[in-house]
Amino acid sequence: MRVLRSVPVGVVMRDDDPLARHASVSATDLTGRRWVRLPDGTDPVWTAYWTCGPHDSSLPVMRTIQECLQAVLWNGTSALAPLYQPLPSGLVAVPFRDRPPSRLVVAWLKTARNPLIRSFVQVAENDHS
Repeated sequence: MRVLRSVPVGVVMRDDDPLARHASVSATDLTGRRWVRLPDGTDPVWTAYWTCGPHDSSLPVMRTIQECLQAVLWNGTSALAPLYQPLPSGLVAVPFRDRPPSRLVVAWLKTARNPLIRSFVQVAENDHS
């Protein structure tokens, strides 16, 4: 396994949110907020990383990052996203200091001899866009 890049995580919120101008926020700052709801059956570790509140079955299920962003914009629901994520007008991402960076990794079997795997890893490691 090789880590290709690490990206800090931010809390996506409306630009009129009282926390929107903070340099960073913590989980304590976010107590009591409503969070996007990921589909039932989503890996619990993944869900715990990308949400910061209790499961609320009254909220609609969000299946894509775009759905999550629209939920934040339309009804003030909170969401987490990589800080490089382009955001629609009216939203900001504030660094979330209580989450480690999101790591993009690539993994393959040690016994794999396919030259395409090594080539892919080299290209991915050198792509800094």
